[in-house]
Amino acid sequence: MLNFKQAFSTSSKLAKAIKPAVRSTRHSKDVESMDKNIPFEKPQKAWERAGESKDDYFRSRFSHVHAKQKQNDPAERRKSYETIRKTRASNYKRERYNDRQQHKQKFARDVYRGLTPNPLSEYVYGSSAVLAALKANKREIFNKLFIHNPKEMNSEIIKLATQLGVETNMVDSRSQLNQLTNNAIHNGYVLETKPLLPTPIFKLGTVSDGSYTIDEDNYGDVLEQTYTTTNKNPLGIYLDGITDPHNIGAIIRSAYFLGADFIVMSEKNCAPLSPAVAKTSVGAMELIPIFTADKPLTFFDKSRANGWTFVSAAVADHHREDKIARSLEQKSVEFEELSQLLESGPCMLVLGSEGDGIRTTLKVRSDFLVEIKPAAGVSSLVDSLNVSVAGALLMQKLLQ
Repeated sequence: MLNFKQAFSTSSKLAKAIKPAVRSTRHSKDVESMDKNIPFEKPQKAWERAGESKDDYFRSRFSHVHAKQKQNDPAERRKSYETIRKTRASNYKRERYNDRQQHKQKFARDVYRGLTPNPLSEYVYGSSAVLAALKANKREIFNKLFIHNPKEMNSEIIKLATQLGVETNMVDSRSQLNQLTNNAIHNGYVLETKPLLPTPIFKLGTVSDGSYTIDEDNYGDVLEQTYTTTNKNPLGIYLDGITDPHNIGAIIRSAYFLGADFIVMSEKNCAPLSPAVAKTSVGAMELIPIFTADKPLTFFDKSRANGWTFVSAAVADHHREDKIARSLEQKSVEFEELSQLLESGPCMLVLGSEGDGIRTTLKVRSDFLVEIKPAAGVSSLVDSLNVSVAGALLMQKLLQ
C-alpha cells in the first residue's frame, strides 16, 4: 500500500491565495465587531444618579467629616489660627491706612489743588509787598491777585488791582495760598507777577546841583540816565557777596527808610531779588532804584574817577600780606567822622557778607575803611553785628 504524507505550509503566499467562501458586501477596511449587536448598559456614578457634580456631591455629604478631622488635628488648628490672625492684622493695617489718608486730605495745607505755581511767574506775598508792587508798577506784568479774608473789601490793594486790570480771586482758606508761597507768611495776599530785574550798569557818573548820572547797560550800549537826590550829595549802597535774602531785604528797607538814593549789587555773588527779599523789605524793594554791576573792579575804578568816594565796612587788616595790611590801615577812618565824607561829595557805602566780608580786591580799591567797635567788656563770642544792623548804623551816620 502506498503511503501519502500530508504537508502543511504557513507561507504568506498560500494565505493570500485562500479566498473566503462568501464574498462580503462591505468594502471598509475597519475591523468588524459584534459589540453593537450585544446589549450593553454603562453603570451610572452616584453623583450622576443624584444629578449633581462630583464636587458638590462629596462636599454636601462628607465636608463635615473633613472639617471635624481638621478640628481634631493640632497642625490644622494652628494653621487655621494663623490664617485668621493674618487676616485680622491685614484688615487692621488697611483700616489705619485709610484713616491716615482721610486725615491728610482733611487737614492738608494745599487742599486747594487748583492753585498750582507757574514756573514762569513769581509770587509776591504779604500786604505791604503786594501794595508796593502795585503802586510802583515797575514789573513787566501782573497776572492775578489772590486774597483771603481781606479786612476791607474796598481796600487800597483791591482798588489798585482793579485800576491796573489785575484779575482778583477770593480763596476760602489761608492754607490755599501756602502752595504758592512755600508756606511763607502771606497775610492773605499773593500777587502773581513777573520777577523784578535790577538794571545792569557800567559806572556812576558826575554829580551836579542835586542830580547825578548813571551809565546803564542797554544791551551792550551805554545809556546815560539822570537821577535826583534830596541829600546834599547822593549816597549809594553797594552789596558784595550777601547771599541771605533776608539780610538783603533788611538792608534795602533801612536804605530806603533812612534816605539812601540807590543800591548796587554784585551780579554774580549776591542773592537775587526774590519774593523773600520783597517781604523782608516791606515793599521797599519796589520803591528804591536797584542796579547790578557785572564787573565790580571796573565799576569801582571808573566811579571813583568821577568823584565818588567808596567807604567799605571792614576791618583794616590782612592776615597774609603785611604790605596789604599797611595799605588798608592807612585807609581807616573813625565811625564818628563818616558824616563829614558825605558833606564833601557823593559816597558809596560797601557792605559784605557776615562770613567772608568784603573781598580784599574791593577793599584795596576803596577810599576808606570803617568798623563799628564793640563796647568795653563785650565777650569775644559776639564779635560783630548783623550786616543789616551794621549797615543801618553806618547809613544813619553818613546821612547825619
